[in-house]
Amino acid sequence: MTKVSSKPIRFVALIPHRDALFGIEAYKRQLFEAGVIGAYSFPAVAPLGAFSRPLSLEELKTLAVFLREASRNKDKPGTFIPGEPRVLRYASGTTVLRLFGPELAGPAISLDAPGVWFPSTVLGAGLLPDFAENLPPPPPCFFRAAMLANMVLRPLKSGAEGYSFEWKFGAKVWLPKFRG
Repeated sequence: MTKVSSKPIRFVALIPHRDALFGIEAYKRQLFEAGVIGAYSFPAVAPLGAFSRPLSLEELKTLAVFLREASRNKDKPGTFIPGEPRVLRYASGTTVLRLFGPELAGPAISLDAPGVWFPSTVLGAGLLPDFAENLPPPPPCFFRAAMLANMVLRPLKSGAEGYSFEWKFGAKVWLPKFRG
């Protein structure tokens, strides 16, 4: 983790329904107990991309329909199934984040918006230091119900540099119900 600027970062985030978060919240506790100080530095959401402006409500609705269609996997139709743990590295200016968590499989997103869509989607279990080894594996978990929202991540002036953030979500848009 390198220096973090005071400039807020804007993400579009996939937010699992709260009933699906018990496993990932228990995993955050396990990571913290294992010495990962960034286990509570990022919410249990999956950032899909970083943007210079919030997406409009219409853009979020379009993306919600796209993601619901993309969730039609053959094993559990309509379900998002977190897989192997991955690190999503995001850098902008002096800000470098290493988000750790289970990867969500899915197609590349190509909605026309001023920003960058991430090549992979990681359900946030925490932020890692530059070197982290022997981490416990994430628990198996899956979810159907989810919503999208614009998210702003702001570094706090107090606390551990690179690990102390506050976040806020904009209006939330539910993904359409799955109709098998």
